[in-house]
Amino acid sequence: MGVLVVKIGGGRGNRLDELCKEVKALWEEGERLVLVHGVSDAMDARSAELGLEPRYLVSPSGFRSRFVGERERDVYLGVCLEVGARICSTLHAMGVRAVALWGGSGALAEGERKEALRYVENGKVKVAKGNWSGVVRSVNARVIEVLLEGGFLPVVSPVAVTPEGLPLNVDGDRMAAAIASALRAEALVILSNVPGLLERLEDPGSLVRRIPFEDLEDYDGLAKGNMKRKLLAAREALEGGVEKVIISDSRVERPIGSALAGGGTWICRAF
Repeated sequence: MGVLVVKIGGGRGNRLDELCKEVKALWEEGERLVLVHGVSDAMDARSAELGLEPRYLVSPSGFRSRFVGERERDVYLGVCLEVGARICSTLHAMGVRAVALWGGSGALAEGERKEALRYVENGKVKVAKGNWSGVVRSVNARVIEVLLEGGFLPVVSPVAVTPEGLPLNVDGDRMAAAIASALRAEALVILSNVPGLLERLEDPGSLVRRIPFEDLEDYDGLAKGNMKRKLLAAREALEGGVEKVIISDSRVERPIGSALAGGGTWICRAF
């Protein structure tokens, strides 16, 4: 049986408790699942409590990123571990043997820091230094494989570790893609508070249902905001050997089953 990697977004509107119920049912059926979670809403809330104003930057290529200074890095790690523990506690209460992980767990995910971020402000390209965000460069798949072989369900927080052993903020969608690639997963399901890629923003009826991998670049212009990074994650997963990527709605009943039954936007090498 292959592996299914599921990424659940951290924004408002994602129904995490309902997702956990479905995860329980799939796990009991013998599905080999890996869950990766986001923390955007929890991070914003914790930042507000601490008086830290979130700073978002838009790169020259249009990607929106949170700037993470040294203090924000430590807060981010704490929030990630807290959210991961909360998900595992919910699953444990349902009888699921869930294990919380982050990049430093058995050197699961090593990342490369992007200390300086180029961004656009008032039409000018500027550079913000002191950033503690980056990208995943390697995944130790054996950590997850051992857990799956033992009947456990890995729950992964979007934190990588630098070669020096320091935590690094990484995008959850791209981390899920890196994990799915390392595991040669059958599918990566990215669940969020949107139906998928839309031709017209705010119009669910304009959902793009199928994208052949070779045509993915043609759809980049439709992606706005965080959807740009989801398409990038899809590309990375497919290039890494994943069979299919599905970007779908977390707010529907049985979101994983709905996605696998044809919901959302499917991106595949062949249909």
